[in-house]
Amino acid sequence: MNRTLKLVAAAIGALVILAAAAVAIVVATIDPNDYKGRIADAARSATGRELVFDGDLSLSFFPWLGIAFGPMHLGNPPDFPSPSPPSSPAGDDDVFLRIKGGGLRVAFMPLLSKRVEVAELILDGPHLNLVRAADGRTNWDFAKPGQTPGTSGASGATGTPGAQPAQPPASGSANSGSSGGAPLAVAVDTLSVNGASLSFRDLPTGQQFRARDLNVDVNGLAPGGDPADIRLTVAMSGQKPDMEADLSVTAKVQSDLGGSVLEVSSLTVTLTPKGGVIPAGLGKVELAGDMTFHTVPQRLDIARLSLSTPTLKVGANGTAALGAQAFEGMLTLAGSPRKALEALGTPVRTADPKALEALDLTLDVQAAPAKVDVRSITGKLDDTAIQGKASAVPGPVQVIRAELALDAIDVDRYLPPEGDRQSGGKAPEKAASAPQGGKAAQQGGAAEAKKALRAYDVDATFKAGRLVASKVPMTNVLVRLVADKGLVRINPLKLNLGGGSVDGDITADTRAEATKSRIVSTVKGVEVGELQQAALGKRHVSARTDAKTDLTATGDDWNAAKHTLAGTASLAMTQGTIHGFQIIPEGIKGAESRRAGASGQKFDSLTASIRADKGVVSNRDLRFVSPGIGATGAGTADLGRNVVDYAATLDVTGLPKIPIKISGPLDSPSYGVDPAKMLQNTLEGAGNVIQAPVEKGGEAVKGIGGAIRNLLPGQKQ
Repeated sequence: MNRTLKLVAAAIGALVILAAAAVAIVVATIDPNDYKGRIADAARSATGRELVFDGDLSLSFFPWLGIAFGPMHLGNPPDFPSPSPPSSPAGDDDVFLRIKGGGLRVAFMPLLSKRVEVAELILDGPHLNLVRAADGRTNWDFAKPGQTPGTSGASGATGTPGAQPAQPPASGSANSGSSGGAPLAVAVDTLSVNGASLSFRDLPTGQQFRARDLNVDVNGLAPGGDPADIRLTVAMSGQKPDMEADLSVTAKVQSDLGGSVLEVSSLTVTLTPKGGVIPAGLGKVELAGDMTFHTVPQRLDIARLSLSTPTLKVGANGTAALGAQAFEGMLTLAGSPRKALEALGTPVRTADPKALEALDLTLDVQAAPAKVDVRSITGKLDDTAIQGKASAVPGPVQVIRAELALDAIDVDRYLPPEGDRQSGGKAPEKAASAPQGGKAAQQGGAAEAKKALRAYDVDATFKAGRLVASKVPMTNVLVRLVADKGLVRINPLKLNLGGGSVDGDITADTRAEATKSRIVSTVKGVEVGELQQAALGKRHVSARTDAKTDLTATGDDWNAAKHTLAGTASLAMTQGTIHGFQIIPEGIKGAESRRAGASGQKFDSLTASIRADKGVVSNRDLRFVSPGIGATGAGTADLGRNVVDYAATLDVTGLPKIPIKISGPLDSPSYGVDPAKMLQNTLEGAGNVIQAPVEKGGEAVKGIGGAIRNLLPGQKQ
């Protein structure tokens, strides 16, 4: 037995010696540089381009099958135009790919079992030059002369019209490995790319992008093996848009033997902007987390993935179905929106400099091309707690459903500072001096807005426990907006303010040529003095107020709609005070003045109703009641013509009735006493007392006029 083993060992030793001798003879007799011409011819036949070896080739066979090469380059297509003037001092404008050198070493024996073990792959200074010429051609299209671009020399696919492109090889064919055999396994011990660069130029647009100092290191990449370390660094710059940034990537990558699962762990992608469209002030942008890619089915599992800047952080956990383009999981958003906007070069000014300082949201998302469903929204904006949900279905008519609830929010905090809002008031002057075409442009804009609105089906509900707007506090706010392909309705609109309640129903039908609107509202028990105090810091009229409106109009803006205003409205104010003046002048004997005081004129009730028809608003039943004082009034306001014609009568105990006339433009009416009626009333009620009542009546009218002006929208206080 020992003799047999010795003979076998000797035979094996002899075979090894013979193999080594054969390899030595091959290495000594074969010069790979003799094959440069054949390699160049094969490259020319396959690509139509010139492959030029600027250095020598060398081979090794055992135990590594290796090749080392010096400088080489692959040219552009022969008829590809050169940019003028040249953009590269290194003479790379006529070169598609240039490599300074490199080498490849592969283990010889594993090849026999269809395993490729790359001990080392090194590329030194590769430069890839991508160009789109002025005529639209690209130098990365590898069609040979006479071929249709993109066919890449496939058999039977030429530039002849109607020719069919070559079909991909069927699974299991010779092109996919050996017939019926296992797939080829590839393992890479060391992959190194040093000092690489890439440039892209689009000559028709002037766009440019360049990646320089690109270094890639991969260690220990093998199917079924331990995680491989991957490192990449590159500096990037561009024009149109201008940009400059550094990028680095580190990760551990591991796959199973079949290559069906690829795990990427400890991923860190860091982008350091230095200017341009990504401002340097943004700071470092980092993507970090773990991902697992499954080939069958194509699915990406995302764990603790985050995209962060010094001011904002977006997180994701979930699953992405790549084939279906779908995602299901949790998204988070946290940070300072104010600081993020400042970092992007668009600072925001708010009345409260601490507004937009803190955001923390969590979204449960299920997204697919057919529907995006945010199943829950929770979090906070500054001190406001947020809850809600939303969904959107794209299509010819986009379907949107949303619910949003806030515990408390002060809207005024988020508006521009008071000074900024006042400076914005110059816009109407510019509009007034604009060409006549401005009105047509506005009408065209309204038409486009209405057209866009018809492409939406919206049902959105908003709730707020407490809301402050224009300094007015409101509670129990409930608003539901329904937009059905151009028919918009806000109902209900409910809220509490000033100790009372408001209930509204607003409709706008934009489906017709001119928008048809309707406003129905009910106000119960609202103390208007509290609202004035909150909004203006001063009370003009205090009273418990009830009001109702049911008004309609047709038109895309107020100038058009005011000519069609129609409907009814009513007002009832009780136990009130008109602040700042007294209707009963001091010193008038016999006048009832117990209800008058330095703080203003008190009254028991003020009631009125109006009816509108074709823009003309009429009132016939104004009634003011207070001990010793009474008033009635009637008249019209023509909104289309912008004029008012109103007559009131003030009845003060001990005085003749005082006739008051309000007339002229609606935006600046005149107030006065009717002298003829005043004289008649004086003669009837006071005999020869004429002058004093007229003067005192004038004072009363002046006071009433001031009060009315204070109540009118837009009047200066």
